[in-house]
Amino acid sequence: MMIWKNLRLIIPTICLLMIPPSIVVEKKENINLQALAQVTKNETYLTSQNNLKTEAQKLEQQATEEFNNSQFEVAIEKLKQVLEIYTQESDRSGFIRTLNKIAVVYDAQSKYLKALEFYQEALKNAQQEKDNENISAILSNIGLVYSQLGQYEQAINFYQQALNKNYPEKAKLLNNIGAIYYHLKEFPQALKYYQQALEVNRKNKDNIGIAKTLDNIGVIYREQGKYSEALKYHQQALAIQEEIGDRQDRASTLHHIGIVHRESNQHKHSESLKFLTNTLIIERQLGDQDGERITLADIGKFLERKNQDELAIIFYKQSVNITENIRKDLKKLPVEQQNLYIESIAEIYRTLADLLLQQKRALEAHQILDLLHIQETFEYIGSLQTDEYEYSEVPLLESEQVFWEKYTQLIDEVAQSNGNNQNNLQEKLKKIEEFIDSEEVKSIVSELEKNARSQKLSSDIALWLQSELQEHNQQNTVVLYPLLLEDRLELILVTANSPPFHRTVLVNRKEFNQSIFRLRAQLTNRNKSDQRVIQAGLKLYNWLIKPIETHLKLTQAKNILYAPDSQLRYIPLAALHDGKKWLAERFQINNITASSLMDLEPREKFKPLILAGALTEGSYNFQVGQRKFEFESLPFAGVEVGEIEKTFTETNKLLGNAFTKEAIEAKMDSYNIVHFATHSAFVSGHPEESFILFGDGNRATLRDVEDWNLKNVELVVLSACQTALGKQVGNGEEILGFGYKIQEAGAAASIATLWRVDDQGTQEFMNDFYAALKNGVSKAAAVQKAQISMMNSEYSHPYYWAPFLLIGNGL
Repeated sequence: MMIWKNLRLIIPTICLLMIPPSIVVEKKENINLQALAQVTKNETYLTSQNNLKTEAQKLEQQATEEFNNSQFEVAIEKLKQVLEIYTQESDRSGFIRTLNKIAVVYDAQSKYLKALEFYQEALKNAQQEKDNENISAILSNIGLVYSQLGQYEQAINFYQQALNKNYPEKAKLLNNIGAIYYHLKEFPQALKYYQQALEVNRKNKDNIGIAKTLDNIGVIYREQGKYSEALKYHQQALAIQEEIGDRQDRASTLHHIGIVHRESNQHKHSESLKFLTNTLIIERQLGDQDGERITLADIGKFLERKNQDELAIIFYKQSVNITENIRKDLKKLPVEQQNLYIESIAEIYRTLADLLLQQKRALEAHQILDLLHIQETFEYIGSLQTDEYEYSEVPLLESEQVFWEKYTQLIDEVAQSNGNNQNNLQEKLKKIEEFIDSEEVKSIVSELEKNARSQKLSSDIALWLQSELQEHNQQNTVVLYPLLLEDRLELILVTANSPPFHRTVLVNRKEFNQSIFRLRAQLTNRNKSDQRVIQAGLKLYNWLIKPIETHLKLTQAKNILYAPDSQLRYIPLAALHDGKKWLAERFQINNITASSLMDLEPREKFKPLILAGALTEGSYNFQVGQRKFEFESLPFAGVEVGEIEKTFTETNKLLGNAFTKEAIEAKMDSYNIVHFATHSAFVSGHPEESFILFGDGNRATLRDVEDWNLKNVELVVLSACQTALGKQVGNGEEILGFGYKIQEAGAAASIATLWRVDDQGTQEFMNDFYAALKNGVSKAAAVQKAQISMMNSEYSHPYYWAPFLLIGNGL
C-alpha cells in the first residue's frame, strides 16, 4: 500500500490546497487511496465454494495492486469484470462496493464527472438496500468530489448528509467542512467546525487527530491576525506530537510556528528562522522533498522580508529545483497526488522571476518564466509528458553555489547530531542564523551583486533557445514573454542574435487588468466603432510593444512567438494597434505552450488532407458543472466545410448526425488537418468542463482528448469555440491547457477562437485561411493573410478576425 503524507495544513480528507497570504503552500493528505483502502478494509469476504466469487475476490485484489502502481485503466477494467460477476451472482453488497471502488479510481485520475456517475449509482443501490454504513461513506466521497470541483455548497451538503448518517469518522468530515470554509476565507465558520472536530477527537482520545486539529485551529487564528492565539494552539499541537514521536506532523507544526513569528512581529524574525530551519532539517532527514521545497520557499520569503534578496533568490531557486525534480517523476503517481502541491507553485516561480528582474537578471528570469508556463499547464491539465523537457534545473551562479554548500553543510551537521538534546539543537540553530548574517556571507552577497548581471550561465535555456532560433534560420523570429506583477509589467524579448532584452513598464496590475478586459469588451462587441477598439488596443500596445519597438526593428522581426502571462491570455496580441496599423498587419503571431517551446523547427511543407465535421442541425441545452450552455446549429458550418472541400477536393466531410465523436476518432490519424465547425468551450477551472460538441449532441472533454491519436496531424481547427469566462475570471490556463493537450496528443498546432464568432464571418476567415495554405505558406502566415483579407472586407471589425488564435508550432 502506498503511503500518503500529511500536508502542511493538516486536513486529513479534503482534496484542497489552502493557501494563506504568505507564500507557504499548505499540505494535505490524499483521500482517494485512503477511500479505496477504506472500502477494502471494511470488506468481509465470506468463504465460498463458488468459483465466480473466488475469481471476483482475486480480481479485486489485483485491481487494488494495479491502483497502487498507478495502472488506473487496468484497475478499472478488472473492477468492471468484478461488477459483472456480482451482477450475475445478485450480490448486492459486492455490487455496491465495486461501484464505489470504480468511482475512487476515476476520482484519483481527476475524472470527476465519471467518478460522480459511479458514486451516484453506488449511492442509489445502497439506499435501496438501506445500507447505512456504505451510504455515509459514499456521501462523504461525493462531497469530496464536489469540493475538488470547487462546488463547495454541494460538497458541504453531502458532508452534512454523511454526518446525519452517523459516519464513523465524524472528526474527518468536520475537518473537511472546516477546510472548505477556510478555502472560502470564512474563518469563523472554519473555526467552528475545527472546534467541533477537536471535541470529537478528544472524546475518542485520538491524540493524532487532536494534534492535527489544534494545528488547523492555529492556522485559522493566524489568518485572522490573532498571532498569540495561533501560537498557543500550535504549541499545544507540538507538545502532543513530541510526546507521541510524530516527526512528520511535528515538522508541519514547527513550520506554522515559524510563519506566525514571521508574520506577527518584525523583532521575532530570528525566531522565525530558527523554526523554519528546524523544519527543513527534519524534512531532509525524512526525505520529504515536497515539504523541503515549501520550507525553502518560506525561508526565501523570510530573507526577502529582511531585504536580503540575493540570498532569498538562492532559496527560491532550490525550491524550484526540488519542484522540478518532483515533476520528473509525477507521471508515475496518481494524478490526485500530482495535484497536491500544484496550486501555489506558480507563486513561487513568479516571486523568483520578480526578484531576478528587479536585479536586471533577465536571462535567469527567462528560464523561470518558461518553467512557470509549464507548471500552469500542469495545474490545469493534471499531468505533463515530462520526457519532452531536456532542461529542468535552475543553475546557481558560482557565488550562490559557494553559499549553498556552506549552508547545507551546517544544517546537515545538525541533522547528524542528537536531535533530542534541545540545548545542543538551539546552539546549532543559532550558529546557522549567525552564518547568514556573517561577514563571510556579506562578502558572497557583494560578489553576487557585482557579477550576477553578467549572466554567464552556459546551461541556461535562453541560450539554448537562441541557438535553436539560429540553427533553424529564424533570424526574423522573436520570443516575447510578458510577466504581470502587482506594481509593474516586465517584458523579456529573446532573439536569435543577441542576449535576452529586458524592459520594465511601470503600471499596476489592477489598471492593466482593467485595460485588458476593456479591450476584450470592445473587441467582442461588433457594434462598437473601430476607433474605440483602436484606442483600447493602443493603450495596451504602449505597454506591451512600444517599449521593445526599437529592438523589433533592429532584428527585422516578422514573427512573434508569444507566451502571454495570466489574464493577457484573454486578448489576442493581433488586436493591439500602434496608431496606424493593427499588430496583425505587421507580424505573424504564434502563441506558444510548454510543448511548442521545445519545438522551434519549421514544419515541412505538406499537402493538406482534411477531415472536417460540421454541426449543421439541432439545438442543444445542457449544464456542465455550474455553467449552463445553449447552442444552436451553425447554418454556415456546412457551407464552411463545403468551401474547404472545393479548395481541397479530397476533404472528408462529416455533417449533422454523421459528425460523431466515434467517427472522428476512428479517422483522425489518417488526415493532417482535423477541422471542427462546431461549438466548443474553454472553461476556466477544470478541464473536464471544457468540451467540443458533436453533431449528435455528445461532447468530448479535454480529458477525452488525452486518448486521441493526432500523431499525423499538423493542425486541429476549432472554428466556433469560445472562452467561457463565467463569473470567476481565471488566469487563462484553460487556453494554455487546450493548446498543450492538442499538442500532447501529437498535433503540431491548433487554431481556436477567444470568443463566440459570427458564423458567416468565420466561414470567410476559413476560406481565406485555406486558400493561403493551398499557396504553400506556413500556418502562421496563413492566419495573418486571412486576417488582413478580412480587414479589407465587410468584416473589417476586429470582432470578426481577431479571435483566431494559433497555438503551437505554426512556423
